[in-house]
Amino acid sequence: MWCGILSVMNIVFTKTSDVKHTVAVTRSNGSSDRVELNSRSFLRHDLAHFAVESEIPIKRGFWGCVAAGASLNGDGVDGAEIWLAESLAGSVQTLMRVNGEIERYLEVLERLCPDLADNKLAARIHERVRQLRGQWKATPYRRDMRLIWPE
Repeated sequence: MWCGILSVMNIVFTKTSDVKHTVAVTRSNGSSDRVELNSRSFLRHDLAHFAVESEIPIKRGFWGCVAAGASLNGDGVDGAEIWLAESLAGSVQTLMRVNGEIERYLEVLERLCPDLADNKLAARIHERVRQLRGQWKATPYRRDMRLIWPE
């Protein structure tokens, strides 16, 4: 029986201060990218993309585009699925900020992707957000939060 090796992109968020963090990726082909960002403007949004794109079959959302070679600064992030990914991430980012309940996540899904919307998906995204927020909060300064993105 053949066992394929899943190609992955490693994503590393480094907490540098209360206001700044870095994001670095290493793709399965060995290429990499790194950017320093203002946490207030970008951290929740990037984590919201990860939560949404991990649970919804969006192959070319933000993280899928980065895995395919797009830059972390947004150059090369394009395609038919990016609108949905951005719309979902923007809404989920707001829900993260206000500690939105599962019902609010379901409302977002019903509005933006009604064919996929159900309580189970809303609960999975809500839980993924909860885990990411907890993982970031537990990350000490000058330390890394590591995530894996399947390519």
